[in-house]
Amino acid sequence: MRATLLTLVSGIKSRIKSAVATLLRKAILIATAIVVLLFAVAFGLVAAYQALIDVGGFTPIEAAGIVGGFLVGLGFLVLAVLPLVAKTNRAEPELISAPGKGLAIVDKGLAKATGQIGALPVLAIAFAVGLLAGRR
Repeated sequence: MRATLLTLVSGIKSRIKSAVATLLRKAILIATAIVVLLFAVAFGLVAAYQALIDVGGFTPIEAAGIVGGFLVGLGFLVLAVLPLVAKTNRAEPELISAPGKGLAIVDKGLAKATGQIGALPVLAIAFAVGLLAGRR
């Protein structure tokens, strides 16, 4: 019994170690990609600055102001879009953690459907859905 328990603990320990190693490798790859991306953005900004001076005929101060203004505008754009992207969903009850609430929601929906179309069509629909779900 004790040997089985030690084997089980050893197996769990090795799984945790492999999961941590995998996550660490992924984190290192993501961090490397972010650093390379930041270097690429910096190179692009320097190239844009030089292009504004050489091709656009701007003075270095004007070119720096244009690049800085572009970055400020981009920052404001990101701040304006951020609330739209990070919109949180309304807190809906978790049906697994709160089965009473889930059953209440199902009961309310069933009562509404039964009131609108009748009990026999609701029963036929539930039967058909059960057959289709059972086939998968």
